[in-house]
Parts: sequence; structure tokens; C-alpha cells
Amino acid sequence: MPDEIAPAIHRLATDYPHVCGLPLWLYVIDAGSEVVLLDSGIASTPESSTAPELAALGMGLSDLTLVVNSHAHPDHMGGNAVLQKHSRARFAAPALEAGWLEDNERLLTELWGSDPDAMELSEDERSELLGMLDDRVRIDVLLRDGDRLPGDRPLQVITTSGHSPGHIAVLDEPSRTLFTFDDVQGRGRPFLDSAVWLAPLYTDVIRYTNGLRRLLELDFDALVPSHGDPVDATAGRALIEASLAWVNDVDTLTAELLRTQGSLTVRDLAGAIGTDLGPYGGINLQTVRMARAHLEHLARRGAAEPRWHSRD
Repeated sequence: MPDEIAPAIHRLATDYPHVCGLPLWLYVIDAGSEVVLLDSGIASTPESSTAPELAALGMGLSDLTLVVNSHAHPDHMGGNAVLQKHSRARFAAPALEAGWLEDNERLLTELWGSDPDAMELSEDERSELLGMLDDRVRIDVLLRDGDRLPGDRPLQVITTSGHSPGHIAVLDEPSRTLFTFDDVQGRGRPFLDSAVWLAPLYTDVIRYTNGLRRLLELDFDALVPSHGDPVDATAGRALIEASLAWVNDVDTLTAELLRTQGSLTVRDLAGAIGTDLGPYGGINLQTVRMARAHLEHLARRGAAEPRWHSRD
């Protein structure tokens, strides 16, 4: 049964824990002239989970008028095509990520394929991702920092960036509820029934930390992540601070390894992040993207020099 976390805002369960071993929650908001769904889950989510959750509220997929994708990762926009088939909803998403949201090949190439020496998708992994992504749909409403979502309810868009290039947060001003989606990650999250954790993911150190600090400046009563439970303002601010502390830990590890070893590859640093800082499974998308982000951060500060070597 959906939980009402604030007046006219309900939390919807998804099938993601059974598919990928992590909790994932979507949110439906009665915004007066709009019925807003925050994120769409993976391709299987609308029919397997969202439809019965909405039915418990006396609604259906056809009642949705606006679907907001917080960012272009499969668990947040993979259900778009199915929702388009069952409703006349418009789709809104960060303007900076329209290319990823509308083109699966571009997303796979630029996100998972950005560091082929460090990580490369197998055919099975690629097929699994495409299955979660489904067909792409055109984004109707391009969101920028400071925008308000359509509807009669004041829902403010805040560009946080970092976790992905255009990642947004949404502040429901009447209830002072801050939806942070995947940007406030702390030190990651344990997989269900596993000793392994999902590491944080961000692609740019400065954008990520600036986005987190901006969230700290907001007035909110509840912080609501996509992969965890809502928390009050005190716990929410502590989680943001823990996210910033994690970045410092990775930065310290990167500088120390570079000092002691003299040189580092993205793959070497990703492996160290994924084992030395916690049970994150070594090399994966999260640790590779963090490794690249921190090496680039050192280079921008003049503390490291990037080099290319021929394989011949």
C-alpha cells in the first residue's frame, strides 16, 4: 500500500529490489492541474509495480499527466516508453541530459564506455541494460535550475549535478520535502542480502560537492532519496555531510596512492576505491567514474599530470 509521506504526496514501491537487489521508490504528487510522477523506474516497473500501487490510491497510469526524470540512469527513466503507451503524460527532465535520455546507444557509450581500459560491458551486461532501458521517448519539458514544475503546486527544480551531468533535486515548497533522488549518497548503500555495497557515483568532484553544499543551504523538513527512506532535516543534513566526507576520503586516497606509486591509471585507482575504502566489489561503473573524476580533479589543481601511452 502506498505511503503518504506528506499531504498529496505518496511513495510507491517498485520491482527494483527483486531485479537489482536495491530499494527504489517512486513518488506521485497531486499538483492540482497535474498528476506528477517522480521517475519511472526500469522498463518493467510501470506495469508490475506502479499500476497496482496507483490502483490502491484509486488511480491508474492513464491519470498521470507529467513524468519527471531526475536523471538519465536506467532505474529513473527506463519506464518512460511503457508509461507513454498507457497515458498521455508529458515527460520532463534535465536539459543537460536530453541526449542520454533520448538515445540508449549514446548513454551506454558515454557512461559505461567512457573508460574502456578500465571497464568494458560484456554482451550479457549490455543486453541486460538495454532491457531495463526499453525504447526511448522524446523529452517534452527541458528543466533548468530554478524552474518550477508544471501544475498548481510550487515544486522547485534545483540542479545539483555531479552524480550525473544534469541531475536535479525537487523541493516541494508547501511541505518542505526535498527529493534528492541519487545525489545524497553518503558512503553508498548495501545490496539486499549481500555483503557488497553499491559505491557512490559521481562524474565531477567540484560539481558534486557544490551540489551537495547547495542542498545544505535549502530549508527543508524532510529529505527523500530514491534508494532509501525519508529522513528528517537533522538526519538529512548529516547524510549530506557524510556524502561530502566520502569525497574527501577518496581525494585523500587518490593523492596518497599517486605520491607512493608515482603514477596511477583509472583502473588501478578504481580497484583501490572498491576495496580499500569499503566492500564495493572492486572495479565497476561507480568506482571507475569516481576514479576518473578524482584524477581529473587533481590535474585541474596542478597536483597531477595526465599522460597517454602508446600500446605499440
